[in-house]
Amino acid sequence: MRTSRRSFAAFTLLCAILAGGCQSLQDLLGGVPKPTAHVIGASIRGLSLENIVLLFDVEIENPYSAGLPLADIRYALASGGKTFLEGIVQPSGSIPARGKQVIQLPATLQFSSLLGALKGVKPGAIVPYTADFKIGVDAPVLGRIEVPLSKSGEFPVPAVPQVELSSLAVGKLGLDQIKASAKLQIKNTNPFALDLTKLGITLALGGQEVGSSRLANSSSLAAGQSTTLEVPLSFSPRTAGVGIVNLLRGNQIAYQVSGSMEVNSRFGPLSLPFSHIGNTPISR
Repeated sequence: MRTSRRSFAAFTLLCAILAGGCQSLQDLLGGVPKPTAHVIGASIRGLSLENIVLLFDVEIENPYSAGLPLADIRYALASGGKTFLEGIVQPSGSIPARGKQVIQLPATLQFSSLLGALKGVKPGAIVPYTADFKIGVDAPVLGRIEVPLSKSGEFPVPAVPQVELSSLAVGKLGLDQIKASAKLQIKNTNPFALDLTKLGITLALGGQEVGSSRLANSSSLAAGQSTTLEVPLSFSPRTAGVGIVNLLRGNQIAYQVSGSMEVNSRFGPLSLPFSHIGNTPISR
């Protein structure tokens, strides 16, 4: 009986407070601390000609004396007011009582989808973006709440480098061995500098593969800049076909050069495949 009277009294008091306008329930809960979150880091963890992986480090602070369970994290990436990527992550665990914890949020973007969503963006562009997050948590007293935060940055859409065989100098031309020197012109088609570290190439002349090589060459290419590399060739006509001898006696020859270059950039390491077909002059 005494417990029922106390409950009734508490209920009557609450009704009186609300009806009297002394303080609304929202005002009462307004003094309850709420969790906070900040993006403390954003980086690129994977970059290729097909996609990019952005990694966001989000620090969440729990002001309560009990663990704060994580519900979900929603994110949206936009550029120029146009959203091009949305997603939801459902992390497990909780933020420790009166503590902080960093949650890593990866976001994978396919460039094919990006080019369809943003007009005017093409390979070789640098895209500014804004990432908006909503951290969903199950807070005591307040229940489910969302903590909003945002982060701005930029990322590249890499372009294929331009690699051409600018000239072919033939030295020894015999039926047992052919020696030549190929000059490769490499152009950086991106709006950011590339530091070339490795170059793997395969060369075909007159439709016949004559050799492959892997060069360890350290050189820096500014945006739009070109450089020339000299590649020595030595091959047997018996392997490439004796007809190659007659082709090399002419003034020019059809070629195909393909391969991949390893580079470093301010956005991280990149592996850039290339392939080009053309004609090149022959000198002796």
